[in-house]
Amino acid sequence: MRPWRLLLSSMSVLACVAAGSAHQLDGANTHVSFDIERLGLRWFSVEFRELRGEFAPAPDGQEPHLTVVVRTASVDARSAYWNERLRSPQWLDTERFPEMVFRSTAIRFEPGSQATVQGELTLHGVTRPLTLLISDLDCPQVVPAGCRFLGRASLRRSEFGIPHGFWVGGDRVQILVRGE
Repeated sequence: MRPWRLLLSSMSVLACVAAGSAHQLDGANTHVSFDIERLGLRWFSVEFRELRGEFAPAPDGQEPHLTVVVRTASVDARSAYWNERLRSPQWLDTERFPEMVFRSTAIRFEPGSQATVQGELTLHGVTRPLTLLISDLDCPQVVPAGCRFLGRASLRRSEFGIPHGFWVGGDRVQILVRGE
């Protein structure tokens, strides 16, 4: 499907770096969704309603970490037909793969309003590296003020064993991450 827009995690938690505390992620402060396009046109939008996770700087100067766990059966296309189809083995196969998980392996804050989050995404039973490039990052030093950001990444459905093709959407997935 070309492209999916998948909102993996709200980086509003980056403000916690200054405070040195963990920030819990849930459906209230983190949005996970993607747009399905067909033949280059936006077809419909899908959102995952249930997730959990954490962002925390590690003690003693180690790298901070980000973990996001999404319940795949919480996919919501606002259509009973599409909800059932997206949960089926043709797409997410939510009975066999009830969660998708992103775990950071390194987070590098860059000058200006940018960051690079390297990690691994487990989707459809396959774990592959994924790098999220964050821009427009605005994280006030005052906690609990949140961050605003825009993140981008790309993957191929075939790398995760997810069927693709003319009738079910293309292989390339463009990931867009936004949060406040």
